[in-house]
Amino acid sequence: MARMDHGSGMDAGRLTPRPPACLGHAGMDAAPAKALAAFGFLTVLESAEHGLFGGYLVLSPQGRPLEFRCSTPVAASRAQEILYGPTLRPYLFAEVIGRALVAGAELDAAIILTDQRDMLPLALLRHEEILLVREVTSEIKLAEPTSPLIINGCEIIASSVSTRSSSELAALLEPLAATVYLAEPFQRILAALTEAQLASHDAESSHDRAAA
Repeated sequence: MARMDHGSGMDAGRLTPRPPACLGHAGMDAAPAKALAAFGFLTVLESAEHGLFGGYLVLSPQGRPLEFRCSTPVAASRAQEILYGPTLRPYLFAEVIGRALVAGAELDAAIILTDQRDMLPLALLRHEEILLVREVTSEIKLAEPTSPLIINGCEIIASSVSTRSSSELAALLEPLAATVYLAEPFQRILAALTEAQLASHDAESSHDRAAA
């Protein structure tokens, strides 16, 4: 079985040599005089060519970016797909990608929201509250008519290890939800990851032309 590298990815031989040129940095909109309340948003972009790219965006309660980080692409070998079976995606999302991005962040967030259900096991590895955000549709309403927490058209699902009540979670999210539609920041992350991939591709193309 191939060696596992928890820091950068599962199969180092299939990782892109250069990391994507991530946009943004810590302290993008932070006031130097005092620390701001922060909310983390964590998602994954799946690329058929390169694998999985993780993105972590930290926002102020006003929805302004405080920090952004992204991962190098992660891809499993065929042998690992067979051996891990249905546990592969949660392992890649939470243990490999999510844990590294959150641990590397300079700013702390009491709550981390994700639109990927396979990211919820991160709650077993981190002290932050990990919440799944899903836009409410008619299908979701029919399937889960007694959903415990819906905020501005978004269903909020806590991890299995959460000890907070729905009212407590709503109170924690209230400052952000007053100004930000909770499903929107994930679109920012996906756009930034796509832009980073394009920038890396352009840089590689320029390097290849120069070498030729």
